[in-house]
Amino acid sequence: MIDTRGLRLDQAPPIHLPFRLFLTAPWFAVAAGVLMVVAGDAALGSRWSPYALAATHLLTVGFLGQVMCGALLQMLPVIAGAPIRGVAWVGAWTHVLLSLGAGLMAGGFLGLGGTALWVGAACAALGFTVFLAGAIPALARARGDPGTVTALRLAALSLVVTVALGLVLVAALMGWLPLPNLASWVEAHAFWGLFGWVGLLIVGVAYQVLPLFYVAPAYPRPYTLLTAPALFVLILAAAVLLGTGRGHWSQLASDLIALGFAGFAAVSLVLQAYRERPRADPTLVHWRLAMVSVLGTALGWWLGAAPELLGVLMLVGVGVGLPSGMLLKIVPFLAWFHLQSRQIDLGRLDVRIPHMHRLLPEGLARWHPLLHALALALLLGAALDARLAWPGGLVLTASALWLLALMSLAAWRYRRATLDLADPRTPSPL
Repeated sequence: MIDTRGLRLDQAPPIHLPFRLFLTAPWFAVAAGVLMVVAGDAALGSRWSPYALAATHLLTVGFLGQVMCGALLQMLPVIAGAPIRGVAWVGAWTHVLLSLGAGLMAGGFLGLGGTALWVGAACAALGFTVFLAGAIPALARARGDPGTVTALRLAALSLVVTVALGLVLVAALMGWLPLPNLASWVEAHAFWGLFGWVGLLIVGVAYQVLPLFYVAPAYPRPYTLLTAPALFVLILAAAVLLGTGRGHWSQLASDLIALGFAGFAAVSLVLQAYRERPRADPTLVHWRLAMVSVLGTALGWWLGAAPELLGVLMLVGVGVGLPSGMLLKIVPFLAWFHLQSRQIDLGRLDVRIPHMHRLLPEGLARWHPLLHALALALLLGAALDARLAWPGGLVLTASALWLLALMSLAAWRYRRATLDLADPRTPSPL
C-alpha cells in the first residue's frame, strides 16, 4: 500500500484539470513519431534540420510541458501544501496555449511560414506564463520538504529563463533582432530547458515519488538540500560563460553538470535497489531506463558523442520515458484517491471502489516500457545510421498510443466508478 501520511489530499484540484493535460500530451509524442516516419533519413541527420527542430518542440512543449505542468498542478497543493489560486483558469489556459504553441511551432519549422512560428512561440510562452503566474506564488508559500521545494522553485525560475531565451531566438529567426553567435544562444536555451526546467523538476519530484510509490529509502537529507542549488549554479555558470565566449570554462561547468546528474541517477538506482517492495512494476522499469539514459548522456558528453545521440538519450530516454512511467503510476493513483474522497463525502461505504491495479491493469502496462525501450534503441541507432529513423518513429508512435490507451482506460473506469457512487440503487461490482 502507498503511504499517504503527510499528503494533503483534501487540497487536490479537481481531477479533470491534470487529466486534461495528461491525456493530451501523448498526442504530441505521436506527432513526433509520425514526423520521424515521414521524414525518414532526414529526421535525425542533423539537430539543426527542420524535422529535428519540429520533433524537439513537439516533445518538449507538447509532451513534456503538458505532463510537467499537470503534475505540478497536483503536487503543489498535495505535497507542498500550496494550492494554486485560480487553478481551474490556470489549468485550462495552460492546456490550450501549450497545445496551440507546440503545434504551430512545429508547423512553422516544417514550412508553414514565419507567422506560424512566432504565433506558436507566443502561445507557448503565454501558456507557460499563465502556469508560472499561478505556480510561483504557490511555490513562495510552499512549506513542504525543503529539498523538494527548493528544486521546484529553481525549476520554475529555469523555465522563466528558457521561455525568455526562446522568444529572443524566435525574434532573431524572424529578423526582428540582430543576434550574434546564434548557436550559443540556442545552446543556452537548451541548457536552461533540459537541465534547468526538466532536470531540476525531475530531481525534486524524485525526492517525493520514490519513497511514496516504491517504498524506497529517502534520499539523504544533505543530498536533497545541496544537489538542486549546486546544479542551478552550474547551469547559470555554463550559460554565462558560453555567452561571454569563455568556451573552455563553459565546457568545465558542463562537465560538472553531467557529473551532477550522473550522481543523481546513480543514487536513484541504488535507492531503488533497496526498496521494501521487491517486485519491479512497469513504472519502475521506466525509472531505471531513464536513469540509465542519464548515465549514458553523461558518458556520451564526456566522450564527445554526436549531439544527435545525446539528444535522443535526453529527449526520448529521459524526457519521454520518465514522464511516461510517472503517468502510469500517477493517473491510477489520482483516480483512486479521488474516488476514495468522493466515497467518503457521499457516505457510500457500501460501494466497492476499484483499486489502482484495476483502474490501470499492470498486465497491460508491462508492454509499455518494452515498446519505449525498443523505440529508444532504434532512435539511438538512427543517430548513427539515419535509415533507422522511420522504424524508430513508428515504434515511438505505437508507444505513445499505448500510453494514451492505458490512461484512457483508467479515466473511463474512474468515470464508471464515479457513476456507481452516485447511483443509490446497487453497489458497484468492481
